[in-house]
Amino acid sequence: MSNFNEPMGRIDAIVIETSMLTTDIKDIRLAAADGAMLPPANPGAHIDLWLPDGNVRQYSVIERAADGSAYRIAVLREASSRGGSAYVVDRLCVGERIHVSGPRNNFALNENHDETVLIAGGIGITPILPMAMRLAKAGRRFSFNYLGRGRQRTALLDVIDASALKDIARIHFSDEHGEADLRGLIGAPRPGAHVYVCGPGRLIDGVLEAASDWPRDTIHFERFTAPAPVTTPSEPASFEIELARSGKVITVKADQSIMQALRQECVRIDSVCREGICGTCAVPLLAGEAEHRDVVQTDTEKNQNTVIYVCVSRARSARLVLDL
Repeated sequence: MSNFNEPMGRIDAIVIETSMLTTDIKDIRLAAADGAMLPPANPGAHIDLWLPDGNVRQYSVIERAADGSAYRIAVLREASSRGGSAYVVDRLCVGERIHVSGPRNNFALNENHDETVLIAGGIGITPILPMAMRLAKAGRRFSFNYLGRGRQRTALLDVIDASALKDIARIHFSDEHGEADLRGLIGAPRPGAHVYVCGPGRLIDGVLEAASDWPRDTIHFERFTAPAPVTTPSEPASFEIELARSGKVITVKADQSIMQALRQECVRIDSVCREGICGTCAVPLLAGEAEHRDVVQTDTEKNQNTVIYVCVSRARSARLVLDL
């Protein structure tokens, strides 16, 4: 975990290039408006975009230019867009100035596994492709599986064909090949093997089911939307939070989130998704037992109970002590 809700720096950026990769996926390159070098972005990292229409959205960094001058992202226009992806695809144009954050990574690749299975579905290729590129360059053992609905709707195939991944990638189009055999892609659990998957919730749920006999901490994923809860969280109840740096105690009411209670007391908390999927609102948890409702942390991390995502999570104990 990183940055633990220290205020995010904003980079004044400019759109330097755009193109349509498919009918609904837009390729965008962003540079610092002052020409400065952009911070490094490791595979799996994303940046926040503060859009002129007031939305803040997160997009994976496909690549950072070798000289550090630009980030490349790709954005799918979601059919149920609340404004963010629709604005980016339909209106964001070359020369437009926007603010972006430095990269943050809740889906970091560990390059040292004995074997890595990569699975991308649709726009989920954006964090998975740089992982594949990194593993290929490092000469690591891995498989790279890219699932799409159809050839015309699948982005970045040209990048794959022009790279060292051309003979490695296993590309599956459901309109040509039917439903993918996820268990066949993953195989049986084996020592040192880890799976990384990103794409629609249906794909991630399918991989988790197909890998149900794998150790849970060997399956890594990033969701774009919060899943439907499998179990019903406890009924909301009021509880206290203590701010360790000041000793101040704040009551979180049953009908408000920790983040809302903090903001009501003028404690700055950055947040983007408010669904527990983006990782922006992470705060170190010093004492107390949390009811972790985020999908950023693994089960192991939740059991460690050292970080809480204050947009959705609550308390099981009467008080939580936060490092604020």
